[in-house]
Amino acid sequence: MTLPDTNNLPLPFFMANAEGVITYVNAAWRKVFSRGVGDHWLSLFPEVAPADFEAQWRRIRQPDEAPLRLRSSSVSVAGQTRVFDIHCQSGLETENDPTRLMATLVDVTDQVRGEAEILAILDTAVDAVIIMDEDGYMERLNAAAVRLFGYTASEMQGQPVTLLMPEPHRSRHEAYVQHYLTSGEKKIIGKGRELQAVTKSGRQIPIYLAVSEINQQGRRRFTGIIHDLSEQQAAREALAEQRERLAHVGRLSTMGEMTASIAHEINQPLTAIAMYAQSSIKLIDRGNANPDKLRAALEKLNTQSLRAGAIIERIQRFARPQQSQREMTRLSVLLTDLLKLAESDARLHEVELKFELAQDLPIVLCDPIQIQQVALNLIRNAIDAMSEIHRANGRTIVIQTRAVGSNMVEVSVADQGPGVAEDVEDLLFTPFHTTKKDGMGMGLSICRTIIAQHGGVLSFRNNEDCGATFYFTLPIETAKDE
Repeated sequence: MTLPDTNNLPLPFFMANAEGVITYVNAAWRKVFSRGVGDHWLSLFPEVAPADFEAQWRRIRQPDEAPLRLRSSSVSVAGQTRVFDIHCQSGLETENDPTRLMATLVDVTDQVRGEAEILAILDTAVDAVIIMDEDGYMERLNAAAVRLFGYTASEMQGQPVTLLMPEPHRSRHEAYVQHYLTSGEKKIIGKGRELQAVTKSGRQIPIYLAVSEINQQGRRRFTGIIHDLSEQQAAREALAEQRERLAHVGRLSTMGEMTASIAHEINQPLTAIAMYAQSSIKLIDRGNANPDKLRAALEKLNTQSLRAGAIIERIQRFARPQQSQREMTRLSVLLTDLLKLAESDARLHEVELKFELAQDLPIVLCDPIQIQQVALNLIRNAIDAMSEIHRANGRTIVIQTRAVGSNMVEVSVADQGPGVAEDVEDLLFTPFHTTKKDGMGMGLSICRTIIAQHGGVLSFRNNEDCGATFYFTLPIETAKDE
């Protein structure tokens, strides 16, 4: 059999017989290795396990099978340890020339060292880094990824990245990848996104994921950089809880300032209840009570008790501590309900509330109690401002709603007080700044925080004739893409 001319190959090349004994080496081999013909080739590469090689050797002898690649990382060459990839394939065989192994050696020492340096650098990164093939299987990961997800490196390598995903993303991921590979449309690649990931224990954690694409020598891979947002989420939740507590303090403060008007409001139905109860008792004591008159008195008593209960229920709903819950709300309904709570305070201070509510406004997504808190605070500030000058400019407060642009609605409270002085304009929303004798200086600051959390703005403008208008905006709720 005529062998191909391998002596001029720049890479070391050898052939071995069926027993594994080297029968031929080329010139490039002789420059690198002192041993060769007559030696068993496995003795030169001790990291290659004979049993593993035999199993793979039987496979590559089958037709159309790709060559076998082995790696040996402790080959001694001129006193140095080198790393070689050994590319093996079956040689030609005849009756007189038994099956042989043909192998080419590629020195990958520099490549392996470079990869080791890159991995060492990745292991110093605080964020988790995962490298995946184009099918989404994890090839490499750093120490931070092991710490974050609780798996060992061997448990993650070779596994699909969906191992780290909760539903519904786990079920949809393959379709996402295929869509990108076929269309090239990028949904998350090159962008960052906040998502949920799942650890080995099954616990879901908030993460920020950035995915980039790598193309090297026609091979496509993806790198995911994962930042754990658990501490940030805990901080946000703690801040939200503090804001809710502060908002609750603000509502309690408002209720405290309205004590006189609330007492007056409740006293009216309670007085009526007592009167109708006494009348009913007198009818019974006479011994010949008229059933119709008694029924009428009891029905009126019941009506007044329901009225008192409704007043107390509104106060309780407004003042009780609660977790912020946003819902689809019509401002006209929300402010009309607020009127029942605010009008008693207005009557006590001889002020008229005039509501001009647009009925065709789009709905907003908000916390109704918090928005009522803001509106009530602005109404009470207007009442106080007008009472300060003994209602010299008028007795009417106008509460108005309107659309602003295509995506916002505005609620405004216009008073007929003295207006806002220039020297306090910059301090108006500063915590603990107040112009009231008994004020805490937290009302407007809390209100501005609430509106900002809703994506709106709280501000004011002085009116041309007299007084000031305080207003806030809220975004219109529109349909969003999945």
